[in-house]
Amino acid sequence: MERKWICFLLVTALLSSLLVGVFAESNTSAGLSADDQDALDYLGTQLAAPAAVLMRQGEDVDDLYSELSWKSVADTFPEKFDLRDRGIVTSVKSQAPWGACWSFATMGASEISILNSLGMTAEEYLEKYGEELDLSEKHLAWFTTLALPAADAYPEGTYPYDIGQAGEGIYPTENSTVSPYNFGGNYMLSSSSLSSGIGVVKESIAPYGDKDGEPNSEGDWSLPESLRFTQSFELKNVNILPVPAHTDDNGNFIYRPEGTEAIKSELLKGKAVGINYKSDKSLPGDPGSVRKRLLDQYESRVRDGAVSQEELSDFADFCAGILNTATVSDADLERLMGIALRLHEMKENPYAGAGLDRDQMIQVLKSRHFGKDYATLAEAEKKDAGVIPYLNFSGDHSEIYAHYTYKPVAASHAVTIVGWDDHFPVSAFREGHQPPHEGAWIAKNSWGRDWGKDGYFWLSYYDMSLSSPCSFEYIVDEANREMSHLSLLEYDNMPAEIISSTLFEHPVYAANFFRVDEDSVLEYVSVLTGDLNTSVTVSVYLLNEDAKAPTDGQFLCCATQDFPFAGYHRIELDEKLALSSGSRIGITVLQRVPAVDGKKYALTNTSSLGEEAVVPFKERHKDDGAQIIRYCRAVVNPGESFVSFTRDSWMDWTTAIDSFQNSGDCAYMAYDNLPIKAYLYPTEEVRKNHQLTESSENVSICPECGYLLRDFE
Repeated sequence: MERKWICFLLVTALLSSLLVGVFAESNTSAGLSADDQDALDYLGTQLAAPAAVLMRQGEDVDDLYSELSWKSVADTFPEKFDLRDRGIVTSVKSQAPWGACWSFATMGASEISILNSLGMTAEEYLEKYGEELDLSEKHLAWFTTLALPAADAYPEGTYPYDIGQAGEGIYPTENSTVSPYNFGGNYMLSSSSLSSGIGVVKESIAPYGDKDGEPNSEGDWSLPESLRFTQSFELKNVNILPVPAHTDDNGNFIYRPEGTEAIKSELLKGKAVGINYKSDKSLPGDPGSVRKRLLDQYESRVRDGAVSQEELSDFADFCAGILNTATVSDADLERLMGIALRLHEMKENPYAGAGLDRDQMIQVLKSRHFGKDYATLAEAEKKDAGVIPYLNFSGDHSEIYAHYTYKPVAASHAVTIVGWDDHFPVSAFREGHQPPHEGAWIAKNSWGRDWGKDGYFWLSYYDMSLSSPCSFEYIVDEANREMSHLSLLEYDNMPAEIISSTLFEHPVYAANFFRVDEDSVLEYVSVLTGDLNTSVTVSVYLLNEDAKAPTDGQFLCCATQDFPFAGYHRIELDEKLALSSGSRIGITVLQRVPAVDGKKYALTNTSSLGEEAVVPFKERHKDDGAQIIRYCRAVVNPGESFVSFTRDSWMDWTTAIDSFQNSGDCAYMAYDNLPIKAYLYPTEEVRKNHQLTESSENVSICPECGYLLRDFE
């Protein structure tokens, strides 16, 4: 995860009785009453706070829950826990040559969650399907950072998506030469992409590598546009968890045990947790470049007959990390040692009889200091790595990689937590900079199996840089459904960097209009919440032909569900709704949030730095090194999203955006449509998949699963 331009911040504000009587008359036009304008001025003030932080600091900001009232679902937790013991942790991958750790951490957590939901171990999945459950990090990283194509990129009438959203997404700044794979990211970006139907897909659909299958940064890493909205599994929930590391207004570190308990509670449910922290180092080098350097360096040894071209290629593949050292036999290591001796023109093996274990032998073979005695070589390797202020991997705990960031700094890397040990010793961390108490997470990295302890390391509970813990959950009971048949109705296709949740004293409603393009069944509605313990009620309306508000028509159904954490959440409708082609629906959302001083009502929206931010951002940060290499473009059209502070009148969301974008730091932001989505499937397919029996007028029920379908014309 790159730093210096990403923000992941949630702002919660309380509004007093200011809004009593607001919107007394219909407000679907641009004309605003004084009360309307007062309400929007207030909302704009609250949205300006995260915008100002993002523009001012230019780095990750993580303070999701200003009032942390989460309570653990378990009275006690085991002292040790490791998802690897359940057999549901997939293999360690390597993100080289790109800074795509956020995508690898997301996929790592997702793979574990899916296996857990399937009730299968990784080995059982492999045996049943003939392939490892391996999700594509490349697919998520590419399409998250690549905007929807422009309308004129296709002949008239052939645009493959909703043409009203054409061009929405992330763009590089002018003259930027940074690869989209190095744009950086976080779980907010990955969550908003996945919730939009961009993945997850299996690795076989979009394997990590260039067009030649190599991890070469100079190769072609593009993907065909036709894969953008492909899915192997559908996202169900993203839980944004409380952060153990908190910083007060004065910049002082505060450890919050509730955050640690929240992470443990998700792990116990079989869901790994992605988290960010401040890493000592950048990702390993480009394997393609390392391989080429070695081939060039020892080309003369092939010409003079010291080694064959095949032997040099094997050695280069091994040293570059292209070969998985976990599968290299001891006999292969002996063979590679012989090749290395001949490459270095050494007649005797200086490491024979030195008692080196397998990991030390691998380190020797890959070292630029080959030939020196092991103690000297290990010290030289440590110096080559630079100053290591946080990570300890030497001394009495050489078999343990233990990380502790001992000061509040911005996170720079993303990993996947798979377990914990409450009694992991303080002494295992770097001498002179040790955490105050025992306890550490087991973290799965994305730097290959040759880094750390087979790709894993220990991360202190008290690390001061921890941020953005997230877990992911998917629908797996219909994993064999052809996901291309899903029709996902949505407008918020811009990857979001900021969640803003503003709390009001009185009910506030968000809504979206949608048109149904084919005979379909509405099964789910998804929303984005921004607070702890939010109760969400969604209502669906079949709209009149002349409807101007999302409630102008026949009420079809409603559903209420409670969510303990902020995040993207899918709500299943008890009654599935069969809708005819050409019909329009309105979906309204009401969010209730318990607060210390009573129940509040939340309006949640998303935003990112827009194109207008590029020039002033560069000016503000010309002396501190902060970068802006990308910006976002939102496409919000009239008649798509609405907001209401009384149930009797509605304001078009474009009117609201125009109001608070007129001044202050809000002018630098791109505000997207309200995050409400509808999930529909072809009616014919649904009827075929369920043995539906007509029980009453316009109602059919599946006798086996209880699936209830209600028809509407």
